Amino acid sequence: MQFIKKNFLVIFLFFYLIFGSLASINSGISFDENHEEKNWKSNIYIAKKISNHLFYGEEFNPKILERSIGYGIGFQLISQPIQFLLKDVIAKDKNISDFGGHLLAKHFVVFLFFFVSGIFFYLILKKIIENENFCKTGTIIYLLYPYLFGQSLFSPKDIPFMSIWVICTFLSLKLFEKLIDKKNISSLNTILFALVTSYLLSIRIAGLLIFLQYFATFIIYLSLTNTNIFTFIKKFYRNLLIFTLGVVIFTIVFYPILWVNPVGIIEIINTMSYHFNNVGTNTYGKIMYSTNLPSTYMLIWFSVKLPIIILIGIFLVPFTEKKIFNSPKKSIYFGSILVSTIIIPMILIFRKIHLYDELRQVMFLFPLLFIIGLVSVYTFSKKLFYLTGILTITLFLIENIKINPYQYVWFNLPSRYIDLTNKFELEYQGLSGREIAEFLNDSDKKNLCILANPMHSVKPFLNKNNFNCFDIWQKIDTDYKRPFLGVQNVRNIKKSKPYKCVSIHETGFKLLFHKKKFITGKLLECT
Repeated sequence: MQFIKKNFLVIFLFFYLIFGSLASINSGISFDENHEEKNWKSNIYIAKKISNHLFYGEEFNPKILERSIGYGIGFQLISQPIQFLLKDVIAKDKNISDFGGHLLAKHFVVFLFFFVSGIFFYLILKKIIENENFCKTGTIIYLLYPYLFGQSLFSPKDIPFMSIWVICTFLSLKLFEKLIDKKNISSLNTILFALVTSYLLSIRIAGLLIFLQYFATFIIYLSLTNTNIFTFIKKFYRNLLIFTLGVVIFTIVFYPILWVNPVGIIEIINTMSYHFNNVGTNTYGKIMYSTNLPSTYMLIWFSVKLPIIILIGIFLVPFTEKKIFNSPKKSIYFGSILVSTIIIPMILIFRKIHLYDELRQVMFLFPLLFIIGLVSVYTFSKKLFYLTGILTITLFLIENIKINPYQYVWFNLPSRYIDLTNKFELEYQGLSGREIAEFLNDSDKKNLCILANPMHSVKPFLNKNNFNCFDIWQKIDTDYKRPFLGVQNVRNIKKSKPYKCVSIHETGFKLLFHKKKFITGKLLECT
């Protein structure tokens, strides 16, 4: 019994890794995953052309750079070799297409990133609150949080980006801890810090926002230690130079498009900040378009997505911050995270950055908000923390089972008094495609054309002997040859029933304490 108590977190992580890995390859395929594969192929194509030009003198056409959509290859450098090793095993075991096996293998890698982020989340908590039970409980809450756990089963951009942000946060705090303790910062540590920071940028160029967090930590350090900025630069100019050059070099390495035009990073920043898709996201009953978002957009979504324990903690910060800031180190740890969660959203709002699909692009703020909320509740009252913590973990465990595989659609308890099905964007990733395909495989509907968007969420799971005719959803209201089947999911689920089509199957789930069922997908028969 003593062994289990002492090693409870290790035992939890062991079983969590097993069940999470299995859940990831049993999830559906999301809307973005095909685009992620195209991004990898595009970058590989560009890298080959540039390499042949530099080393073999082949003619280089600058127009090939237009194939890039502004993402680096950092995550893919890890995911693609693992996908190559696992894809055949998964495809055979799940009886799906090779392409489907390849995409599901990436799910496993995405989950590994989230799993690792949980370890670093624990290490950050431990720096702020030196209580083992608190750190273990807080980490379990983080890892079981249905919204992030659900995303970790498939999301190839948002979860890796968020996970590396957590690691960057830990490394930066560790670095400033050494400065306070007047310890030497080696060149190797500086290079590692630059490498991980560049890796963050390679997943999304929005990683540049991490420098605001670094700067906040730096300013707090200068203030608490009464260090003159010029004295600091003079003393650590070598480390600053290594870090700056390292970030520049590693970022260029991770972005093939920059190999011939490093200045192109400016275009990438502009492209990704002001995304060309004017996506409308249903937010509290109003369609908010990415190119013209109100300042309340993020606040509304955080208010319905964050768990009660975190919301309570955030509201308690004005009453707990004096107790938390009881030492220079804790002031730097907690202060830099707190300042970052205020400054970054404000900049995104004032700059009118295009956001859509609820909080995907700012998912990296969730671990920071969790740290603030958990630390604040614990500091205010240990009894309140453990009471709400145990209730939260219990709720998370139940709902991770009950609403699988749609955990990422999760809403907090207070919001369930609202008609969520009409007020908010729900299943925008197309995970229901797998359930619908499996239903079709067992049905008597054979050899009919299937209209769907995205097609890659459905097609890999279908029996190729029974279904070999596919087309885009947009043709459903045309003179397309009938009879045919239509898969109505993603944003199409909000549209009315097409002409002469009837629903023959629905997928969905019900949240606890919420009256209405969430419909995630429909299979239509059109005659």
